[in-house]
Amino acid sequence: MDNDLTIRIRKARGKFAAMATTYSLGVFNDNFFKWAAIGVTIGMEEWFTALFTLPFILFAPQAGWLADRFPKRNVVILAKVLELVAMLVGAVAIVSGNLPMIAIVLVIMALQSTIFGPSLNGSIPELFPASYVTTANAVLKVAITLAILLGTAMAGHALELKRAGWSPGSFGRFAVAAIIVFMALLGVCISFFVPRRPGAGATAKCPKSVLLHSLQDLWELRKDKYLKTILIVDVFIWFVGSLQMQIISKMCDPEHFNWGRGTASNLMLSELVGVAVGGLIAARIAKGPRWYKVLPLPLIVLGVMAIPASIVPLLGPDLGLMLLYPAVGLMGIAGGIVLVPCESFIQVRPASDRKGRVIAAAGCAAFISMLFSAGLLALLRLFMSASPCFIVVAVTSLATGIWLWITISRKEFGDA
Repeated sequence: MDNDLTIRIRKARGKFAAMATTYSLGVFNDNFFKWAAIGVTIGMEEWFTALFTLPFILFAPQAGWLADRFPKRNVVILAKVLELVAMLVGAVAIVSGNLPMIAIVLVIMALQSTIFGPSLNGSIPELFPASYVTTANAVLKVAITLAILLGTAMAGHALELKRAGWSPGSFGRFAVAAIIVFMALLGVCISFFVPRRPGAGATAKCPKSVLLHSLQDLWELRKDKYLKTILIVDVFIWFVGSLQMQIISKMCDPEHFNWGRGTASNLMLSELVGVAVGGLIAARIAKGPRWYKVLPLPLIVLGVMAIPASIVPLLGPDLGLMLLYPAVGLMGIAGGIVLVPCESFIQVRPASDRKGRVIAAAGCAAFISMLFSAGLLALLRLFMSASPCFIVVAVTSLATGIWLWITISRKEFGDA
């Protein structure tokens, strides 16, 4: 690596640490609050998931515009302040068990994450040279994965905390309230260390529609064959990852294997750890002007590993579970190898005054695909039990891998 680039990377690491930390604290709070809320209001998981998804779809154009129009550091700070306000309200909601208030807080949290994402992700290629963006994203993916793991795991334990003199459950709720406010306040403080850079100064007016602009931005991407192809792959990984998580959750329900929520969490965590490991692998191998050549094989591996997951009922619950853990872990690794370099390319490729719009539109497409996966699984469950639904993961992953291999093998598909 060129000496000047090495010096630039070293100088940027402290600022990147501030970015990664404030991002991870927000991800922790998202998951910690959501799972604590589900614990307080049993049976609302599907509704809460839908509420948390909608702002990412509806307000992506405005979030992208903010990231392009103003200094990204200012937008990040604004989002973190909004998170603090949400968590102050959320603390009251959790302690009181107020369902409408909890739902409102989930929407606000999703809204601040929608605002936060394009600005922070768009800051990474401003901070590092393009050749190092995949490595930076891999490190960020590890940090985010740890935040998800901690937030998910700690929520249940915090709710179960007890103390003499407190009524049953009340001390646990108070502990949750204290933790979310503290984490939000810490995130606001660290956000001030995010690097200062002038805004790209995009002259476009703030979009008024909630979805149309994202669809228009996605349609515009068809003119760039590289960005179009990589976006399709990126959205597919979000779709298939969401589908896998939902299948795993259903497999652990009483009407299937009755493995319980603990096993479901462990299986999901195995896949998330796999994604983080895959991201680190991608940082090593997805390099050079034709980095995309590494993508078809992990897509095919993902499809192949979904096949044994689909036949778990034939093996019985004990042997089936032993097979499922390595299968979902390997699927996670394959997904991480694809996801991290694809998202890095989406960050680097657009012009500086359009990065926010493109990143936000890509995020909108990803969340639409996740909602579609939920609808698809509901339809499939009318005809089959949960585990055979992994056949859909296998077929679509294999098809996407083969399509991508054929696409990038064409002569006109040269250096990106």
